[in-house]
Amino acid sequence: MIRINLLKPLEPQALPLILEEPAGRNRNTFLILGGLALVAVIAIAVLQFPSLFGGMFAEKETLVVQDPAPPVPAPDEAQVQPKRVTAHAVEETVRDIQEDPAIRQMAPSYADMVASAKIEFQYYASNRILKDIKTITPPDIGFANFIFTPPGDFYIHGLAETDADLQRFKQGLEGLAGASIRPGMNVPAGAKGSAKEFSFFGSVKYPLSEIGSPPDHSILKAKLAAQLKQFKALATARGVRLQEPKLLSATQAGALKKRVYQVVAECSFQQMQDLINDLHEGKSDLGLIKFSLNAKGNEKVVAEMDISAYVGP
Repeated sequence: MIRINLLKPLEPQALPLILEEPAGRNRNTFLILGGLALVAVIAIAVLQFPSLFGGMFAEKETLVVQDPAPPVPAPDEAQVQPKRVTAHAVEETVRDIQEDPAIRQMAPSYADMVASAKIEFQYYASNRILKDIKTITPPDIGFANFIFTPPGDFYIHGLAETDADLQRFKQGLEGLAGASIRPGMNVPAGAKGSAKEFSFFGSVKYPLSEIGSPPDHSILKAKLAAQLKQFKALATARGVRLQEPKLLSATQAGALKKRVYQVVAECSFQQMQDLINDLHEGKSDLGLIKFSLNAKGNEKVVAEMDISAYVGP
């Protein structure tokens, strides 16, 4: 089982300020005041009789040359940690780091699909990536963030109990279908520094032919509300609490209008997987453009989903 809430606070708490007064406080205070009084008397005498004390404390001046502070080395580019990644930047970041021409060829093929085929592949790829990630994740790996954008771009940020767990997980990622993986952060974590906070950018290449001949997923304008209602009903049946969809954009796509909504839900990793599977098996006509799972720390995640609807007259 994947534990979404394994990520712990990485910085130790500051030590409390202790205001307890030490024993012997009165004796120490008396000594301090006496010393200050003596210093004051000497200072007044020096000011009144400068010639008397002029040479008393004279010493040969010694020039002390301090070594210059060593220059701060420029940070190694490989060690610079990446910025936090959002769902709206994963696919661009992954495509920037791809070196395999075979991986790059996948995006145009997916882009050339008709809308119904894209929707069918979105459900297939989303279902498969969740199953694959669950299969390869060791028990002592926890996720803080998981983002997936079909056809195959993903980002993972989490915590590994040991470096051995992290290496096993990395090998599992590299074994996914057509995988191209690039590590992001890898820093010590935990009280003893034996754990590892990590992140990975990656891409998988699932075969586009797996979807076969898709059904028509266009939606009549009069039936759009019913499709959104069905989406909410499937979520409720799985115990997923959905907020009302928020319209992000409406653009023309040929004879249809593509409407993109953002839906925010609270669920578990398994509930998210079940919901996507239900939408696919229930022949939902809504597409799943991307989704992001962000840990809450109580075995729950906040899921942000961008869903699409190709609406006709």
